[in-house]
This record gives sequence, C-alpha cells and structure tokens, in this order.
Amino acid sequence: MSLVAYSRTFVDTVGLEWTVREIASPSLSGAMAKVLESDRRKGGWLVFESAEGEKRRLSPYPPDWRTMSAFEIERWCMKATRVPPGPARRAED
Repeated sequence: MSLVAYSRTFVDTVGLEWTVREIASPSLSGAMAKVLESDRRKGGWLVFESAEGEKRRLSPYPPDWRTMSAFEIERWCMKATRVPPGPARRAED
C-alpha cells in the first residue's frame, strides 16, 4: 500500500528540479504505529527530492501546498529538514 497522496515538480531559483510528494496521514499498526505515536510526522509530511538526490522532509506542512506557486513551494523546501541517506536516516528515526 502506497502512502503517497499527491506529487508535483517545480524548478527552484537556481534551476534545480525538485519533486514534492505528500505522504498522507498514515494509518499504521504494530511497530510503525508505536514509532510514530508522538512524532510530528503522525499527521503526514512532504518529501522534497532534488534531481541531484537531495531529500528534505517537512512536517507539519501547509494544507494548501498543492495550489501554491513554485516560489512559495521553494520557500517551504528551504525550511524543510534535510534527510540523510538511508542508513544514517534510519539511525536518526
């Protein structure tokens, strides 16, 4: 089951393409439900991924992000937390 609710792309002011994915409020059970029990991501989050492979995560996120201009989305991207590569990310989570 995929949790991606919506995605879109934008090009930032330096010409780098980003894909933004909305991760819907997950309905999880078991171990993941316990992990996210008091986490800010419990209500869902946005994942920003650049064409160069950089990832960022934003939670909570603005509910109207789907209709924002590329400039506004870029501002939220710059506020988002950088996500380290897989092994380091799993150690942080």
